Amino acid sequence: MSQPDQLTLLFIALLAGFGGTVALTPAIIRLSIKHHWLDLPDERRIHREPVPRIGGVAIFIVTVVVASTLMAIAALRGGAPMAYSHMLPGVAIGATIVFLTGLFDDLRGISPRGKLLAQTAAALVVVGYGFKIDVLALTPDTATTVSLGLLAVPVTVLWIVGVTNAFNLIDGSDGLAGTVALVALATTIGVDLYVHNLRAVFITVAMLGAVLGFLRFNHNPARIFLGDSGSMTLGFFLSIRLVIAATAPNGRLYFIVPIFALAFPLLDTGIAIARRWLRGHAFSRADGRHIHHQILALGLSPRRTAELIGVFFAGVAAIGISVTFAPPQFTFAVMLGAAVLAVVAVVYGLRWLRYGEFSEFAASVASVVRNARIVVQEKIRANDIAERIKKCENLDQVRAALDDLVDELRVLDVELVAGDVHVHGPERQRISPNDRLPIRLDYPFAWETPTGVQEVILRLWSTRPTRGGHPASERVATRIGPALEEWFKSHPREATPIVGVEVVATTDRRTRR
Repeated sequence: MSQPDQLTLLFIALLAGFGGTVALTPAIIRLSIKHHWLDLPDERRIHREPVPRIGGVAIFIVTVVVASTLMAIAALRGGAPMAYSHMLPGVAIGATIVFLTGLFDDLRGISPRGKLLAQTAAALVVVGYGFKIDVLALTPDTATTVSLGLLAVPVTVLWIVGVTNAFNLIDGSDGLAGTVALVALATTIGVDLYVHNLRAVFITVAMLGAVLGFLRFNHNPARIFLGDSGSMTLGFFLSIRLVIAATAPNGRLYFIVPIFALAFPLLDTGIAIARRWLRGHAFSRADGRHIHHQILALGLSPRRTAELIGVFFAGVAAIGISVTFAPPQFTFAVMLGAAVLAVVAVVYGLRWLRYGEFSEFAASVASVVRNARIVVQEKIRANDIAERIKKCENLDQVRAALDDLVDELRVLDVELVAGDVHVHGPERQRISPNDRLPIRLDYPFAWETPTGVQEVILRLWSTRPTRGGHPASERVATRIGPALEEWFKSHPREATPIVGVEVVATTDRRTRR
């Protein structure tokens, strides 16, 4: 089949995908309302009215029908087989598994583990039909490649499942997932035409048209949502299709292309995992603080949010294509510019999006780097004094050792007090301006005696730390406190001047009896 005929069929695929979805989606909306297949509003969702949630049905049906019909026509006209025709049955079976799993979740609900198992099974089916990420290369002119070897299959499965779920996570604002899908599909088509030829893009063009048609009903205010049946299927298809497009005939995958084309879902998922890890939450725990939620919280409308993200990450995808296929003399310059832009975007973007977790993490790391030597010195000195306390023979020697803490470490005063004694303040800074009031740390410890439980408090006073700093009293108490507790247990009578109660040793009690 001639190239003009192929171009004609591709144009028909685009129009048929668009028109088919525009015609089918209203019927799916009516069917969803009739059977109450609706996404109900809650505290995490931005819509306020129930909305049909099986929009993925229209995209899936129209893409399959249009692509199958046009591939059959191309074959009848003598067209050469597609570059990845041997993988096509596996992609079709895998996509069907993912679609049906998402549809079941939309209609009845399914556990995260159930979805993960179905996605993994779908990925293994595709791998079984020959799809595999094996050899990685930066650019066509790169002499050095990385062969994954035994890691090829697990990396491939992880990639497919990861992108499938990442795409599902970004479907939280009207038109967003569809807009990101358009960027990735357009990137796929452009790279495929450059690396391969027109034979491999019928399905992709049909899906592009279907997503364009669906966005007519999904832009804010959305009349229907993609649902898991749509977002998971798009993510699954794109995870495979972008890799195929960016894989040269010699089997080398130009890995920058799929990573940059899917930069938004991958970045959003990475940020979500990092946030939950920093907060100590389960990774599977849902929340309303994804990137699109944070942009919406800044006052942008859902439509503007989708447009902003779409335009920005279309630029990111373009940078990925430029880095990969630019002439060798320009590759380094493009990579350097992209790296600088990425650092600036991440640093200022996280601050603009008000992700306080990362600000606190950065401040903690900076504090560790800045104060590492001081902290180590304080720990060493505190350990030395703790060892000295263990060797003390009486309370006066213990107090002398504690006085040395004040002289050698950043503490204002150290006291040994009973649990019910009211303390007015440290002797060395009794009166201070409000902004310089000292802070107090109490380290209580207790031990059993024949007459009951004795309790003493190690009380440390420190100046208020500057931003990014931490009071030395925290580190001092964790080292001196256990040493004092051990010493008082072995010298029970020495607590009398502190707690004001005579402590009778076990041997003395036996003597009195």
